[in-house]
Amino acid sequence: MTSVSSTSPQLRDYKQHYRADAQYIEDPEALSGVRSASERRRLQVIIDQLNLKPGERMLDLGCGSGWLADLSAHTGAKIVACDLAPTGVSAARRRFPEAAQFMASDVYAVGLADASCDAIVLSEVVEHLEDVTTGLRQAARLLRPQGRLIVTVPYRETILQHLCIHCNQLTPANAHLHSFDQQSLSQIAVAVGLRVTRTRLMGNKVLELMRMPQWTRWWPQWLWRFTDSVSNRLTGKAAFLLMEAKKA
Repeated sequence: MTSVSSTSPQLRDYKQHYRADAQYIEDPEALSGVRSASERRRLQVIIDQLNLKPGERMLDLGCGSGWLADLSAHTGAKIVACDLAPTGVSAARRRFPEAAQFMASDVYAVGLADASCDAIVLSEVVEHLEDVTTGLRQAARLLRPQGRLIVTVPYRETILQHLCIHCNQLTPANAHLHSFDQQSLSQIAVAVGLRVTRTRLMGNKVLELMRMPQWTRWWPQWLWRFTDSVSNRLTGKAAFLLMEAKKA
């Protein structure tokens, strides 16, 4: 049985789920050609938007495989990468031992001091959070004045729910609990005291089906942006939404 979700289900034990999920995080080297190209491109957009300076402290909150931390290391910034499951954090540390200071931490209660980060990234994390407001409020707490937050999420996602064979409950595909557009995501950021400075659509679902990210992986960023703009106007099928917000 499959249905389309209109409300966000409550989680029984998110910590247990993501500790189990950690063992299934894919190594970037194992991704298919089109997925690897698409993900690398999305992460590069984040890095370009951050414009990290040497010595700045950047927190990758919900670091997953650790790939973003590794791609950011060349900037000279001090990268801290955290995720909920200790096993997942250990795997990321083994994969990219020189990329960052890796730590296990809950997004709702990060073990860092107030105003200790120049930049924070929540890359494909917020759609998984039961309490998005608390998650973004935690990010706001950690940011220094004028510090910047980058959030990326799937754009206007239709969340399918499948009947779980184990618990016989409807379960959202990919553990995605929320679907966002520019307005809904920005409203939460403003509610926790952040100032939204930019929203941007990235990628296109139709072009991904055509494997365009793989065939065009050598294109410069400006050409990707132009292609995104044209294809999203024609099809209305943007893949991702990026939001930048700053702390006053």
